[in-house]
Amino acid sequence: MSTIARGKFLAMVLSLDRWRGKTAVITGAGAGIGTAIAAKLVEKGLQVADLSHRVEELSKKLEGKTWKLHALRADISKEEDILQAFSWVADNLGPLHIPTDNVEIGQDNRRRYGKVDEGIEH
Repeated sequence: MSTIARGKFLAMVLSLDRWRGKTAVITGAGAGIGTAIAAKLVEKGLQVADLSHRVEELSKKLEGKTWKLHALRADISKEEDILQAFSWVADNLGPLHIPTDNVEIGQDNRRRYGKVDEGIEH
């Protein structure tokens, strides 16, 4: 494969245009990198659902916008919340094409979600 053909192939593979109309779920789109990811996916024509416990912050950012971004309250440490959120996505947006895990389990979140390696045998 020539360098030009390889470059065109790589650009096609990395392009988000092929995902237009598809569905993505992001955890933690209410702030920082998650917001940037969500904005880029919506800009490229995807339907995006955010699973977060801070939906108010994202909802404020969405006021007056015609984004296809849905803020769903979910505590990712609770299986029931996750199942309800994904059920909503399936019922309202269709099949999931792009899952994006963006929730930080940092020092502050360890108190909320527990130890990262909890339940893992070493």
